[in-house]
Amino acid sequence: MRSSFMGLTTLLRALQAQQAALDVTNQNISNANTDGYTRQEAKFVQTAPHAGSGHNRAIGGGLMLGTGVMVQEIMRHRDSFVDQQLRTQVALQEQWQVTADGVQSIEALFNEPSTNGLGSQVTSFFNAWSELGTNPGSNTSRVQLQMRGQTLVGAFQDIARQLDAFRTNQDTQLQSIVAEVNDVATRIASLNLMIRRSVAVGDRPNDLMDARDRLVDQAVKLTGATYREQKDGSTTVMIGGRILVDGTRTNAITAELTPLASGKASHTLTWWPANGSVERLGGTTGALLNLRDSVVADKLSKVNLLASTIATAVNAQHAQGRGLGQYASSTSNTDFFDTQRVTTKLRETGLGDTLTRGTITVNGTQIVIDPTNDSLNDVLVRIASAVGAGSTATVDPLTGRIVITSTVSPVIGSANDTSNFLQVTGIRSSAVTAATSGGTTTYTATAAFAVPIVRAATMALDPIVAADAQAIRAAGTTATGAGVVSAGSGDSSNALKVSGLATTTWSALGSATFDDYYASMIGTLGVESRQATQMATNQQALVDHLTARRESTSGVNLDEEAAQLIRFQRAYQAAARGITALDDLLSQVINGMGRVGL
Repeated sequence: MRSSFMGLTTLLRALQAQQAALDVTNQNISNANTDGYTRQEAKFVQTAPHAGSGHNRAIGGGLMLGTGVMVQEIMRHRDSFVDQQLRTQVALQEQWQVTADGVQSIEALFNEPSTNGLGSQVTSFFNAWSELGTNPGSNTSRVQLQMRGQTLVGAFQDIARQLDAFRTNQDTQLQSIVAEVNDVATRIASLNLMIRRSVAVGDRPNDLMDARDRLVDQAVKLTGATYREQKDGSTTVMIGGRILVDGTRTNAITAELTPLASGKASHTLTWWPANGSVERLGGTTGALLNLRDSVVADKLSKVNLLASTIATAVNAQHAQGRGLGQYASSTSNTDFFDTQRVTTKLRETGLGDTLTRGTITVNGTQIVIDPTNDSLNDVLVRIASAVGAGSTATVDPLTGRIVITSTVSPVIGSANDTSNFLQVTGIRSSAVTAATSGGTTTYTATAAFAVPIVRAATMALDPIVAADAQAIRAAGTTATGAGVVSAGSGDSSNALKVSGLATTTWSALGSATFDDYYASMIGTLGVESRQATQMATNQQALVDHLTARRESTSGVNLDEEAAQLIRFQRAYQAAARGITALDDLLSQVINGMGRVGL
């Protein structure tokens, strides 16, 4: 027989359930503007019924009377599929946005089109040679050319140093992000422990899960990480297929300092305590690495190559002429630019910004490259020796590319390049051709691109030209019984030839003139900027769409919560009224029994 107080118990459960639902609704309203908060809901279920007996039921039957309601759990409204999509797209959006901002900053460094840009300085320099060609005896024209030369090398130095400073800034940001990623990983592991303990005893720690989800969002945004939710309530986070967080265990990322040949250094992201580079990075980190190691490196290499080609071409033609005064018959100190050559130490050339001390493997022979003590010529001699007897390795003066010739096919182990030499010289992607003559096959390996010998950041005029404008070799030469001498102070044939270099196409620059090559570089930079900006805009639209989808499931709608408040309030009031009614009934029974006739 059921208790006379069963109704009170049933209604008490209703009060408690509605009170809990009101508390959950209040929590939602309080956190309506909390970033990363997930809307919660109290899930009502019926309590176990009471199996009573009844005289109007068949023998053995009984009445299943309800005993009320209870809150079975407080649910988080999350859509894991939308979460996964949104996090992936946020990482891509961040990667494109950081790239777009970076490329736009690089565009600003070049300041093109502008009368003060590098392109204008190149044009002005060769125009000064043309002006000297019209009046070779004019000291004013010589001084003007001297000043234009100084301005040109200053422009090269300025853009190279600004690019280098920009790259250093990206490197500094990487260090900060690595520390942030490690901190996020540690906090995720700590929350995993607390969540796993709660789940193990049947609890649902919603607020802890929200805190962890915010950290997972951050980790994915910073690194493009992937993640997997485990049955025990923990979350595993991975970068490039390797574990960053696994339960309560973390693997840290370190930014190892790698010294470059030029005296600078950059950071390589590696795993600790395990070895190996961090691969397939995305998000903010992936964008910064791409800017530092691809975009800036490419532009700096091209600036160095342009400086190399101009200096080499001008010096070669300048040496064919004669100056004034003591320089009319001089055959020494013929350079206009103080340029680096293949005999210059590698650290002082345009390759020094990316080379490190390391080794390469050629035809099974390991070659040590020490940029501090080795010149390009030193390394080429060793490569030729490793390929085999009779082999040569030189820089083609016309194309600026390294060419290796041999009677055996050169085998270059790019996987074993710890110096970056094969990459920055184009040998890694060299094409090998074979030609047979007289029964002998000759193999030729040509580097994929020209080598930037000159380092734009240290480009300068030859000290003699910088000190004395008469050393400028504007005049042509003529043969006499005494040998080759100046064609005269009024001759300007060599100045005009130097001026003509501006309209010459250079194979080292991809069969382009100086102006065309520079314009192509700026045009490519503009395309990269436009593409990155457009992709960032497109990704933002997708992120906004997915954010709206997540908010429709997980976000708090104050109008809905207000309606819920009224709903639970009315249910609470009804349960309270029911208790009052039962109280009156029970009071009548208890207090009135045994008092018949009163």
